[in-house]
Amino acid sequence: MAKKIKVLAAVLVFWTALFIAWEWWNSFPKVRVAPNAKVNSMQDGVDSILRESMLTYLLPGISAAVVKDGKVIYLNAFGFENLETKDSLTVDSKILVASISKLFTALGVASSFQDKEIRATDSLYSLKLDEIPNSSSLTNIRIDNLLLHQSGIRDKSFSEQILSFSKSQNLSEWGMGFVGDVTSYHSDSITYEYADSNYDLLGFLLSALDDFELDSIVKTHVFKPTEMTNSEYVSDWPLEENGLTGYQKTFIWKRIEPKRIKFTILPSPSSGLVTTTKDMSIALTHLLHDQRGKFSKHLSWLTADSEVPLGFQQIQLNGSDWVGHFGGQAGYSSIFFYSAEEHTGIFLFSNSKDEVGFRTKIANQVLSYISP
Repeated sequence: MAKKIKVLAAVLVFWTALFIAWEWWNSFPKVRVAPNAKVNSMQDGVDSILRESMLTYLLPGISAAVVKDGKVIYLNAFGFENLETKDSLTVDSKILVASISKLFTALGVASSFQDKEIRATDSLYSLKLDEIPNSSSLTNIRIDNLLLHQSGIRDKSFSEQILSFSKSQNLSEWGMGFVGDVTSYHSDSITYEYADSNYDLLGFLLSALDDFELDSIVKTHVFKPTEMTNSEYVSDWPLEENGLTGYQKTFIWKRIEPKRIKFTILPSPSSGLVTTTKDMSIALTHLLHDQRGKFSKHLSWLTADSEVPLGFQQIQLNGSDWVGHFGGQAGYSSIFFYSAEEHTGIFLFSNSKDEVGFRTKIANQVLSYISP
């Protein structure tokens, strides 16, 4: 008996050692960045906060944009896009912003639907689309139900995703399949249930109504008017020219490993926006201009019956209310929020999975520093 225990213990030790060796071989040490020698300006101060955050949270790269009183007062990036190639992360690097994509889908929907005199409170039945039969339970859903995640629609569960073994589908193919099997993913409940499928369905309906690809529509209504020239909903992934890699912490102390993303739908209205930190600063500038900005028409449609624009999340930052959205998927994390009261907006991105809430912690540090 004692001999069997020793053998089992030896096997356990062997496999543990093998696992640790594998983790070590396929991971990277934390990125070491030199702290600012002196802080002589606001720029230096925020630089110092971001550099320190990289060490504290084991971030391979981080970028930030701050807009205040209609101007971009901070725009910078540190670290790497990819730890293997050591390509630097810059404010012009193509980055994935995950669920922040929903905001720009909402803005595209708002502008396009307003042009067609479609209201947020209209039902999907009123769209008169051949893609949605009159007998479908979807016809009773209102557009604002989708924007607010109060449609009764749910995403596939983790087990359903595993069992489906599905490859990436194009948006049109996914939409037709979803509508055809809607009873599996839709109930009569109107309680809040966060689901990417709400926005993927919105994007599908928008494309069907305009008879154009999602990216083309959002470019026309959102990106081109604001000169966000480096933003797009990608139809292929990974992009050949994009070496950006996401990361997460490993079992081994103070080491990180790649955590890549896979899209089930392309283009993805809910999470498929690829952009740059510089473009996000442009978006914040126009959102803060309110009635004078390029998004004034979009926001008017989205706020017809509410103070917070439909599709926007509301949180507390630095002691006041801010609206925007979090982005987090695989090894990518971001935060995009603005406050009309504070006349300030902030965007943060890191190619690291946020398991400790570092996005809001860093945002609060930066905002406290620039507006003590």
